[in-house]
Formats: sequence, structure tokens, C-alpha cells
Amino acid sequence: MMNVNITEEFPQNQEYMDLKAVTGLPEVEISAIATALNRSVLSLLARDDNDRLIGMGRVVGDGAFYFQLVDIMVAASHLDQGVEEMIVSELLSRLKKIAPSGAEVTVITDVPGIKLYQHAGFKLLYPDRYGMARSV
Repeated sequence: MMNVNITEEFPQNQEYMDLKAVTGLPEVEISAIATALNRSVLSLLARDDNDRLIGMGRVVGDGAFYFQLVDIMVAASHLDQGVEEMIVSELLSRLKKIAPSGAEVTVITDVPGIKLYQHAGFKLLYPDRYGMARSV
């Protein structure tokens, strides 16, 4: 496996946009990126030996009771190399240091991502609870 350097920092707006593009995620307005990043509780970046951004993950939330993992992204060229697992593990490790005991961490994922999060200790909510989402 290649060397991956994970740091607690925020990506530049264009880096974020470029990473979304190489992960196949839809483009977003660059003006919204700064707002989103500035309202994050935590952000980790994964870079390769050449200091190229190959992945990232963020935590958003109220800073006390509720936290959500978002933007867990890894460049297609680095998938299945353990980078996603490293990012999720490191986010949870750092979150454990800053979140109060009993705080809830949630994640919304597609079906292929379920195993990644189950491996990190997440449990499906159904049938005890239901998650819902909508756009504004």
C-alpha cells in the first residue's frame, strides 16, 4: 500500500471541487464550498507521496449532541486501497476526543458504502428508527 498522509485541515475551494470531480460526484457552486467548509466541526485531508489530495472527510453538527460524517471522498484511482477506512477511522478517533460522551454520530451512505461504516461500528437504524432526507 502507498503512503498516505492524513492531516487535520480544510481543502482549498478548488481542491474540493477537483476532488468531487475525480470521485464522480456532482459539481457544486464554488461560492457554497467556503460556507460549507467554514461550518464544519472537523476536516481531514488524505494526500499521497506527491502531496496530491486523494481523499477527504468532514464532520458537521451542533458541536455537542449530534455529529454527521460527510464528504467521505476518495479519488477513483485510489479506491480499494484502504484510504476510505483510514479517513473514517481517523475522523472517529479525533471526534471521540472533542465530542461529549454519548454524542450521536450518523452517516448517510449509498448501499455499497454500508460495509465501510458497519466495519467502523455504525449500525443500520431500521427498524428501530428511520432516517429521512429532502432537498430545500
